[in-house]
Amino acid sequence: MKIRLWVVGRGNPALAAYEAEFRKRLGAFADVQVGELPEGRSKQLSQRRQEEGRQILQKAAKGFVLFDERGKLLASHDWAGRLQQLPGDGCLDLVIGGAGGISDEVRAAAGDCWSLSKLTLPHQLVRVMVLEQLYRAFTILKGHPYHRE
Repeated sequence: MKIRLWVVGRGNPALAAYEAEFRKRLGAFADVQVGELPEGRSKQLSQRRQEEGRQILQKAAKGFVLFDERGKLLASHDWAGRLQQLPGDGCLDLVIGGAGGISDEVRAAAGDCWSLSKLTLPHQLVRVMVLEQLYRAFTILKGHPYHRE
């Protein structure tokens, strides 16, 4: 299985070791790649979202999952169930927009929209949380004790 996490902007150096740890752990279950997309340069928020949206739509495969605070709140077991539905040679693209939010075009193109919380979270933190939850979901599927019930 291949999972690509597309993120607008660079990661936070303070979170890099934690992110690297989960990327390493995920290697036992899937080929996980993190692709960073450039932040928009426009001073106007709507134009910046459009710039970033074009990048996302060029990179993310059709049916991608968008992370957005208005998306569906899923439990860790729900993530596991979604991963289990994918074929072993399948590819899943996940998208985290920039700090200024996401364009309507990207939201409309998404195959699904998930939320990690009702809180507004820094997109740099979201990428670490997504990687951890992916790891957690795979360990649930394998019966690994990482996820304690």
